[in-house]
Amino acid sequence: MFQCPTTGARAMIIEIEDRFCKAAKLFSRMLSKVQLAAKRGDAVHEVEEMTWGELIETGRETIAAFIEEQEEELPRPEVIEHEGKQLQRLPERRVRPYVSAFGPTPFARDVYATRETQRQEVVPLDAKLGMPESDTSYLLQKWSGTQFVKESYAESRLTLQSILGFAPSVNCLEDMAAQASADAEVYFDQQAAVDATTEAEILVATSDCKGVPMRKVDAPRKKPDKEVPRRKRLKKGEKNGQKRMACVGGVYSVAPFRRTVEDVLNEILRKEKQQQRPLPQNKRLRAVLTREVDGTEVNAKDAVFDWLAAELRQRDPHAQRTVIAVMDGETKLRDLQELKIGRAIGILDIWHVTEYLWELAYCFHREGSDEAEAFVGTYLRKLLEGKVNRVIGGIRQMATKRKLSEPKWEKVEDCLTYFAARADYMKYDEYLAAGYPIGSGVVEGACRHLVKDRMEQAGMRWRIAGAQAILSLRAIYVNDDWEAFHAHRIHTEQRKLHPYKKRLHTILNCAT
Repeated sequence: MFQCPTTGARAMIIEIEDRFCKAAKLFSRMLSKVQLAAKRGDAVHEVEEMTWGELIETGRETIAAFIEEQEEELPRPEVIEHEGKQLQRLPERRVRPYVSAFGPTPFARDVYATRETQRQEVVPLDAKLGMPESDTSYLLQKWSGTQFVKESYAESRLTLQSILGFAPSVNCLEDMAAQASADAEVYFDQQAAVDATTEAEILVATSDCKGVPMRKVDAPRKKPDKEVPRRKRLKKGEKNGQKRMACVGGVYSVAPFRRTVEDVLNEILRKEKQQQRPLPQNKRLRAVLTREVDGTEVNAKDAVFDWLAAELRQRDPHAQRTVIAVMDGETKLRDLQELKIGRAIGILDIWHVTEYLWELAYCFHREGSDEAEAFVGTYLRKLLEGKVNRVIGGIRQMATKRKLSEPKWEKVEDCLTYFAARADYMKYDEYLAAGYPIGSGVVEGACRHLVKDRMEQAGMRWRIAGAQAILSLRAIYVNDDWEAFHAHRIHTEQRKLHPYKKRLHTILNCAT
């Protein structure tokens, strides 16, 4: 049963300093409303909603009172010395817009400059309070980011509005993302190494690409010498618009997991998932678009592989651990793997290989037929046994005997040439015996979860800068580094904005 505040508690509220009286009265009003609701027997959800609204209003007044109290403790000399210059306290106090998680709380404060029209060089109250560069509080920036890395800016605004009773505008949310993204790039470069005691034996690097739907102005350029094809009906699953490829990279560690050929066949063809598979540890992901930075083009794949190499060096500085690079057979990715993480054991993703086997099967058998499935099972088994050259020779011989049509023959040759060029990455018998992962499910899942689920929501078309901002921040969020990133961001920004904070009282008191 609800108990009224005691007389002593009421007396304590009244005795609070005057500047907090309004907040105290609001809190007391909330308690009275709850007491009345208890007497009426109101539903708990109604009381919860009312209490939340009252707490928001009380919090706003509490923040305003706190700011006022902090200013009263500061000396107000007319002239101070800072970095060898004399600065004057400007005659008119400047109003600082500020929006906390409780709502707008603007306040006026003293500023110091060489003269009226010059840059404000010392703002004592801002430094003491640790104000952000933005007009939005760090907490509200973090909460807003938690929303817009998952849903559209408009939906994020509606979510915040429904919880807080107010919300930053869509433009403000976009600005927040742009500013935070710049800090995200620094965070990736300076991120601390993972705890070595939590690492598994094998280090795995992986990469893949996923398209981001772009606005026409930022869509990939078409080659001028090719005719623009006539517009045609879209195939099933196709979408209008052009995409720019985001390169996704990932690093994680995993324990060895030795399997037989039969185990893999059961998983791929019979969908029998193995229950004891070890989980990836300390997974870190990153997604990058090719873009211009300070007038220089930054290639997405180069940037991702530079990051992969740095992450691997950080996790294995003495190059003593086994490093695996599991990905599809795209030539550029493999070239970068050899160039930037050359000591890694390259493995061609077995799921990717299976797709090629299905293409080959349909050159000889009807789609969906038992014969096509048997074809894939037979040759997948041989590949898992390390018999790549036998597979190539056997299928080529079959194609010759069957006298395939020219289009089917060309497709067969394309697939077999693909296998032949990547045979060094298809030693699956050795990989299975050593317990190495042979599938790139981690990066495939990242392409879907990190890129597709946010960037391809209904009707979305992106500019490069805006897309990169969300990709960087979403990677941090998915990596479970959101809290650490914001702590790093606040620390870095505070040192830049208020380098004199520790000397503030000395600066002000020496002038009095």
